[in-house]
Amino acid sequence: MSTVNQAPLDHSTPEVTAETTVTPAVSPLAVMALPVGVVQASRPVFDWWMHHWMDVQHPLVRLQRAWVESVLETIEVEAEFLNACTLLNAKAWSCLADPRSLANSASLQSCYHEVAKDMADAHMTRLGKVAELPEDFKQRLWEEMC
Repeated sequence: MSTVNQAPLDHSTPEVTAETTVTPAVSPLAVMALPVGVVQASRPVFDWWMHHWMDVQHPLVRLQRAWVESVLETIEVEAEFLNACTLLNAKAWSCLADPRSLANSASLQSCYHEVAKDMADAHMTRLGKVAELPEDFKQRLWEEMC
């Protein structure tokens, strides 16, 4: 918890008359006292800039969002692979639990080779998706920076 006192933000526009000048304490437009005409002339540009500056997320937030999206995709790829491992493990156990399969070595070998092939395919699919992730991440970062 911060111990710094935070002043409330005042978004109201100070009243400006022809005789006055705006000081830095009154308006964020002025670094030094500006004539009233300059303040009045630049107010629409300042309002436009302030609106778009506040509307757009901070660049670091956008970069963090791109990073989090890439992490979530990585988690998805790993979850898909773990799901495939679980299904193949269940398939291997069903082969080992079947007394007919245990009695026939050719059937057991066939089941084992099928599970091993499916596991290799799942792993290659995983590696292909993992290889694409850095490129997707680079593209997201590039899009956020531009």
